[in-house]
Amino acid sequence: MTSRLDNFTDAAFAFAVTLLVIGGSEAPTSYALLSAAVAEVPAFAIGFAIIAMFWFAHVRWRTYRGEGDWLSALLTVLLVFLVLIYVQPLRAMARSFSGFLGGGGTPFAGDVGDLFFVYGAGFVAMAATMVALFLEARRNPDLDTARRIAVRGEAIIWLILTITGLVSIVMTRFEAIEDFAPLVYATLPFSIGMFVWRYDWEGKKNG
Repeated sequence: MTSRLDNFTDAAFAFAVTLLVIGGSEAPTSYALLSAAVAEVPAFAIGFAIIAMFWFAHVRWRTYRGEGDWLSALLTVLLVFLVLIYVQPLRAMARSFSGFLGGGGTPFAGDVGDLFFVYGAGFVAMAATMVALFLEARRNPDLDTARRIAVRGEAIIWLILTITGLVSIVMTRFEAIEDFAPLVYATLPFSIGMFVWRYDWEGKKNG
């Protein structure tokens, strides 16, 4: 059961990546189209990195959870469902951000606040699901103390990601600050880095 569920999850994430792939479904038939396709590389790289982040987190979760049960399966299926929906706002965000950075991305024609409201909703839903998965992993009776501490740390990291997304969503609802909503995600390397540095991964403070 576990192997089939993980294979299904891997296939869903792989399909999500194909939706991000540069150039769309048709091969370029001219130099101009080829150049345009190559110019989409930054957008693809951004989207690929975020999808890979969620996929790799699920791989790590499985190493802690082991076989799991019905709740493990339910949360995994929910993650699959969300990634297949999240890929569309992610694609729009990645292309818009790539264009902002000077790449070949297509700027979003609508309101930036609306874009990051939808994108943030998907990001928060997936990050919150990862929080639930790592908390659920603590139900594994075979976890030793060190692995239990590590699982708790992983859950907190994803909680930081969830809260950051929520802050960005709230900012998109206020016209005066909606343009700053994307910048909230830029704080993640610092907030997560600080947590990883300060967290008692080896349980020494409780020893």
